Amino acid sequence: MGDLVLPDGGARPGAAGRPARVVAVVPLRDGSSGKSRLAHVLDPASRSRLIAVLARHVVGTLLASDGVERVVVVTSDPRFTWRALRDVVVDESGDAAHAGSDGLPLLTADADRLRIVLQPADRPGLDAAVERGREIASEDAAARGPVRLLVAHADLPALTPADVAALLAEDAPVVVATDRRGEGTNLLALEPPASAPSTTTVLRDSGSERQDPRARPGGGPVVEGFRFRFGPDSRAAHVAEAERLGLRAVVVQRPGTAIDLDTVEDWGELPADARAAVGLHVPALRDRDA
Repeated sequence: MGDLVLPDGGARPGAAGRPARVVAVVPLRDGSSGKSRLAHVLDPASRSRLIAVLARHVVGTLLASDGVERVVVVTSDPRFTWRALRDVVVDESGDAAHAGSDGLPLLTADADRLRIVLQPADRPGLDAAVERGREIASEDAAARGPVRLLVAHADLPALTPADVAALLAEDAPVVVATDRRGEGTNLLALEPPASAPSTTTVLRDSGSERQDPRARPGGGPVVEGFRFRFGPDSRAAHVAEAERLGLRAVVVQRPGTAIDLDTVEDWGELPADARAAVGLHVPALRDRDA
């Protein structure tokens, strides 16, 4: 079992020699199939707005966090994702002086730090989306050195840069930020070697293995890496995965990382400022506080 770090509001000093570069990966499926457990209180349009505002908050928080070099969003619906994140990368000042010579709006300073990536149709599912993000994050590792990987779910309305800093400051190769029940994984930080892409993809349903020839330069041996285990009881599964590889894991529980927004009960657990920010875009949830 990984060490449990209870919320104390402060970051811990990191270990010397760890990679300075951090790449965050945010899986975002689409704008229509998520938040089904809120369907009894939100219509499809409201659920889509909720998905968008939550994703915008998470991505904006990551971009505002010290040490995060770039954010990779892996999605099956790039058009929806672009619309959801447009405010993060496009200057919406409305002033003609901020428009480019071609009449198009100028991009913000964060635009070149955000990348939206299409999830391959033949690699569905949350674990596969995160794995694709890990591959993107390590593309230039050979030239620029290894990276730390930070995986963040796109529905954390109370997440702050201080939460991100505290997570990254933990001195462990694997850091799991669990949900408020202590069962799931809302954020996951991996240092090398865990942050390197898997060279063997394990198909858990069939028990068979599919080897990716791209990961075998020079025909070298296949070495299995850290396997993502998002889903039910993912906190325990990720800690067990770290133990399997002989890596120390730390479990962190902070208010800003613990509360996602999947149910009405989650809404009630949110701080007032987070409810107010989300409620501006999703009145049906705001009206529940009236």
